[in-house]
Amino acid sequence: MELVNAVRARRGGPLTIVDVGAAIGDTVLLLAERAEASHDRFICIEPDPEFHSYLGRNLAHLTDVEILPTMLSDSEDVVPAPVRTHSGTASPQGATTVPALALDTVLRGQRVDVIKIDTDGFDGKVLAGSVDTLSRWSPAVIFEWHPILLATCGQDPERPFEVLTAAGYETFVWFTKHGDLSHVEHPHDPARTDLLRQMCIDDDGPEPDWHFDVVAVPPGLAAIVRDLAP
Repeated sequence: MELVNAVRARRGGPLTIVDVGAAIGDTVLLLAERAEASHDRFICIEPDPEFHSYLGRNLAHLTDVEILPTMLSDSEDVVPAPVRTHSGTASPQGATTVPALALDTVLRGQRVDVIKIDTDGFDGKVLAGSVDTLSRWSPAVIFEWHPILLATCGQDPERPFEVLTAAGYETFVWFTKHGDLSHVEHPHDPARTDLLRQMCIDDDGPEPDWHFDVVAVPPGLAAIVRDLAP
């Protein structure tokens, strides 16, 4: 919510917000409760059939919401099916496969202001399939960086940062899994990130399942760092 408010203050509204891994729609519901978000457009992407069903029911009262059951990857591909890692999330670790598309293909060049990604290990893949959107519209991006799930899904923990850096993103605001500000990175430092990766997977780390949420600040919107990390 803080990120959307910061982008709105600089770009004005209404905004187009993409929620990848929308689950039951809790993020959109929180945003839609705010009066200034009443004219925003939401594109919700959730491939898990049960979550998708709840998503449709929970957001049925909203007028400008597109709900898609699409599995996303870095290209048109076949990827592991999402399976429940616990009752509230699904991760692409299944023994079976499902077809997937790139987010660029799904969006078809539409303007996007904010992208939220929470795919339990596939965030780098989703970003790699969003290169045109990132380069064309420079949306603010918030994604989950979860080294344990990245490793389980066979994904490179550096890939999200490589994709975003190549698209012109230079500043990254890190938050702990509890939502507390961790640090601001400008530019991205792979060596420091590797130390954080080791901490997250270390049995002696802060607590089990340690991970971060990272805001990638788009080119031209550096001022939002002051809102997110005062």
